[in-house]
Amino acid sequence: MVDPASALAAAKEIDHALGLIEKLLGKLRAKPDIAALKLSAALDEIVKTYRAVDEAFTTYVSLALDDGALRTGARQLLAIAGGNLSVRVSEGGGHCHVIGNIYDKHLKRWFEKVFNGDEQQQMSIVFRRFNDVDGDLFYKLADLARQMEEDATTVLRLVMAGDDQGARQQVLQTYTTLVPLQQEMGRGMQRMFKLKNDFIQVAQTV
Repeated sequence: MVDPASALAAAKEIDHALGLIEKLLGKLRAKPDIAALKLSAALDEIVKTYRAVDEAFTTYVSLALDDGALRTGARQLLAIAGGNLSVRVSEGGGHCHVIGNIYDKHLKRWFEKVFNGDEQQQMSIVFRRFNDVDGDLFYKLADLARQMEEDATTVLRLVMAGDDQGARQQVLQTYTTLVPLQQEMGRGMQRMFKLKNDFIQVAQTV
């Protein structure tokens, strides 16, 4: 059974951290710095992970949504069962260490100019947590991809046995467990894209 609970919890932590940045956005706008572009790049590292996983989930679930897709897409199903999903997630994953480097080299000095002591401490915690959670989330999502590959193996056996309905139900059951995580990642990506645009605009005012 595919269990996305731990990945969902990590995604919610990232969303909470994004909310803390949003609360201090006005102060950053008031004292713009070219480092805003680096902040946008830090968010890109998390977006990479979200996008790779979302695309992988969508590819898998689409096999059950279209009539006959499990048979016509048998080669795709075989690729997923054989490890294709984990490879795609790994290739598309963000590099959590990049976030920490961006904070240390570019953002910390900007934040020291803009924020008071408590706010600086808060941002330090946020970006350390970003660094940790992105890695934590990535490993949990990679584990989830491996669970889905096992699920795809079961589905493939059902297809080979001629039980198309059973195979379809298996995929749809998996999809049901993934919906909360996909929704959370969708909200997170929207929030990150907005923040990315905000920080690009901040950099343009320097």
